[in-house]
Amino acid sequence: MHEHLLKPSLSRDASAPAATLYSTQSSFLVAFLGGAAAIVLYSALNSWRLRRPVDSLAYLATLAVMVLMMIDEERSGPLFTWFVDYFGRGSERYLWRLLALAAFGVFYLMHRKQHRSTLLFGAKAPSPWIPAIVCMVAGFGLNVALLTAVRMAA
Repeated sequence: MHEHLLKPSLSRDASAPAATLYSTQSSFLVAFLGGAAAIVLYSALNSWRLRRPVDSLAYLATLAVMVLMMIDEERSGPLFTWFVDYFGRGSERYLWRLLALAAFGVFYLMHRKQHRSTLLFGAKAPSPWIPAIVCMVAGFGLNVALLTAVRMAA
């Protein structure tokens, strides 16, 4: 008789489950092992799971900026040149790894509320293996393609 009192009234569709994100541990591993391009792609997947296309576009814009930085070393700023001069040739991979970890931190802060909600309600995160591997392979392929383009342009 009073069953309508037990139905949630704040959502349009009470049967729609809340989106769960991939774990922060998997995001960190993707950033550390896969690099900057991989964490951008992986975080875009998290935004897509949250149905936030604007965030996904921001990630892709970040990826485009990183591509431009890698291709055009003259405009990448004095930090890149100082880092390579100080640590030697070949050390730019460490700079890209630092950039990937910094991107992980920023992307985590963007989704901090959703990660905390997942922990609070004890929701199980989806399996990250396939998306993480795909993002790392795609990120590696993008890095190889960019390095090849830079060497051919030089």
